[in-house]
Amino acid sequence: MTEPTILKVEAFDGDCFGVTLSSGHTILLEFGNRIREPSFAALIERGVFDKPQTDGERVFWQDGPAFTVTEILAMVAQSGGKP
Repeated sequence: MTEPTILKVEAFDGDCFGVTLSSGHTILLEFGNRIREPSFAALIERGVFDKPQTDGERVFWQDGPAFTVTEILAMVAQSGGKP
């Protein structure tokens, strides 16, 4: 089975993003304490943290971190589906 592609990513409040997949599912992805990491802190400082992009295979920020569908699904599984 192939992984779904990312159709859309949108910023919600604070550290939460909605990631809409081609499978029809939307993942609520929260970064929580990770926003204190240097790469995220730099995005916040530049005022672009709430402007992620997607190329269908990953969520990314220009000159910042990127997460593939596999990584996003692993993050959700690791949290047990809870923030």
